[in-house]
Amino acid sequence: MKNILTATLLLAIMLISFSCNKDFLEKTPISALTTSNFYKKAADAEAGLAGAYSFGQSEFYIWDFEIIGDIQSDNCYAGGNSGDVQNIDNFKLTPTNGNVTRDWAYIYRVIASTNAVLDNVPNITDPALNEQRKNEILAEAKFLRALHYFNLVIIYGEVPLSLSASQELFLPRESVKNVYTQIEKDLTEAEAFLSVTAKYAGQATKGAAQALLAKVYAQQGKYDVALQACNKVLPSKFGGSGSGNYDLLTDYEFLWDNKHKNSVESIFEIQHNSTLAGFGNWGINLYLPFSLTGDTWAKFANPSNDLIDFFRTQGDSVRLHASVFFENTVASNSTPPPYTAATQPVPFSYKWRMTGGGNWNGDCNTILIRLADIILLKAEALNRLGQTTEAMALGNQVRTRVKLPAISASNQADAAMLILNERRLELAFEGQRWLDLLRSGNENLFGVMNKLKDPSGTPLNYNVSESKLIFPVPQTERDLNKNLTQNPGY
Repeated sequence: MKNILTATLLLAIMLISFSCNKDFLEKTPISALTTSNFYKKAADAEAGLAGAYSFGQSEFYIWDFEIIGDIQSDNCYAGGNSGDVQNIDNFKLTPTNGNVTRDWAYIYRVIASTNAVLDNVPNITDPALNEQRKNEILAEAKFLRALHYFNLVIIYGEVPLSLSASQELFLPRESVKNVYTQIEKDLTEAEAFLSVTAKYAGQATKGAAQALLAKVYAQQGKYDVALQACNKVLPSKFGGSGSGNYDLLTDYEFLWDNKHKNSVESIFEIQHNSTLAGFGNWGINLYLPFSLTGDTWAKFANPSNDLIDFFRTQGDSVRLHASVFFENTVASNSTPPPYTAATQPVPFSYKWRMTGGGNWNGDCNTILIRLADIILLKAEALNRLGQTTEAMALGNQVRTRVKLPAISASNQADAAMLILNERRLELAFEGQRWLDLLRSGNENLFGVMNKLKDPSGTPLNYNVSESKLIFPVPQTERDLNKNLTQNPGY
């Protein structure tokens, strides 16, 4: 059903009429398969870029990113009724897992749309496309390609590096180092030409490239340059030299109430619109209980008892109730596993909550990068570089917003754990937790994951090991491309 919905959304996107004078969401994207014959005029370049931006309507960016970032971590149980999702949760993956297969295909499909722009826009000679806008379009496409490859390399490790439609079809996998080098190159080149301030909702900006570059550096353990990148984004009140376009919202709830889209805290945000065909956020219906969605679909990504207990032991009532909806389910089939009718009330992920009812046409945007993430990432970098006192002071600025007292650490190891914990509370259900655990080191990650229990207190016995930290290469891809090797353990 979800695949049918995705196909329907993409078809609807292709039918939207184009107008340069309307919101970006109303520009008509072209197919990633369109040949260079299409790219003749300035409007063609804009339409091609709109096609690249429609990545946000793919199933990966609708909700699979949360499966990987939160269900795979200690934040959520799989819930629902999908064996493929439950096997991700339980670390029992195979190369034929449906999610493993589709995520590879989804991400390479949107990479193809960015490559189409990068291949063809430089050759457009229409005077209506001035050099500044041409360079900006290319920079936006490079940012998007970097975002997609960042997800790929985290999920699968070594992956083919397709940078042009003219490349050979059956590419081998590139080393993780080479993939990261290309991501850094794309973002560095994009930063030079991106606009400081978004000209339309959802546009990649200079700050977005800098913020993503900070995350890319940190994921590789390059904390010195990660710190520099963070400072380019952050305003002076957080010790940065940024443009001043970003700040924390005064109320944490404002991030999720659907009244503050593209806010001062948002750095890069996927645009959804329930009134525009093809741009509703249907994934919300997969999270919230029946009483809020008006449908009878199974519910996924249910907050773990470990996460709920952690919110409560930390006294974090503000972020708990902004992030989690509790309900006494009225029927046993309304209770997602591993919760049962006896475990009441049942928690549901709640950060995206404007569902559109039973129409699967939610109105909430998806924030992929926001300022609090970069503030805490800077704190992490400072601590890794031995500036522990400064790191804790910065992290406490995030805690102040949610009325939590300042915390301190007497040593670097304690500070690292406190910052990791703060990121968990601040960014729960935003697809960040798994990345954070990976950066924390295998010893901590294995310790966190292998001690988890279900709501009844029964050990989950994940037995997480190094070979389970990345997905297998999909078998269907290896059947098509004999140059693809498989990850160890699969």
